[in-house]
Amino acid sequence: MKPALPMRVLLVFCAIAAAGAGYRVLVAARQMPAQVVALDSQRRIDMHARLDARRHTHATEAAAKAAATASAASASSAARAKLVSLRAPLSLESAHDPFTASSWLPPPPVEVPAAPVRPAPPTAPPVPFAYVGQLDAKAAKPQVFLSNADQLLIVSPGDVIDNQYRVESVSESDVVLTYLPLHERQVVAIPREDK
Repeated sequence: MKPALPMRVLLVFCAIAAAGAGYRVLVAARQMPAQVVALDSQRRIDMHARLDARRHTHATEAAAKAAATASAASASSAARAKLVSLRAPLSLESAHDPFTASSWLPPPPVEVPAAPVRPAPPTAPPVPFAYVGQLDAKAAKPQVFLSNADQLLIVSPGDVIDNQYRVESVSESDVVLTYLPLHERQVVAIPREDK
């Protein structure tokens, strides 16, 4: 064998071993960031939870102090409490944050409910009858012809029509009816005949 051949074989073997080691390092490097990111995100979540808990306890302590101060204060502190209530923070977390937007607008006015409106009393429907004619106007009990859509009725004083209307009187100028459910009087005019 030539002395260069074993050197070449050794060189190839070393190159293969280096490539394998490089591949292992590459695979490990690709897996590592996912684990690091997962651990980093878990640490951040834990840190935010601790900060939220601190803010919550500070906010509840601040609210308790404000309530104690407001209850023990005199007229001047009542005015101050009113000003503080006008600049209420948007949330408990933003109570100690100077960069959180606050509302300087006064609280909305309290709406007083309007008095209940009484419904209008029921009224009788319009008279469905029209005067058609009259039979024996000079008789003691005159008879009148009334039409209701396609019906023709012959009625005289005292008659009840469909358990809804009662004929009270018949005169030369009108027929007086009473709407029975509401006891309202209604009039059917008799047109005048000019001679």
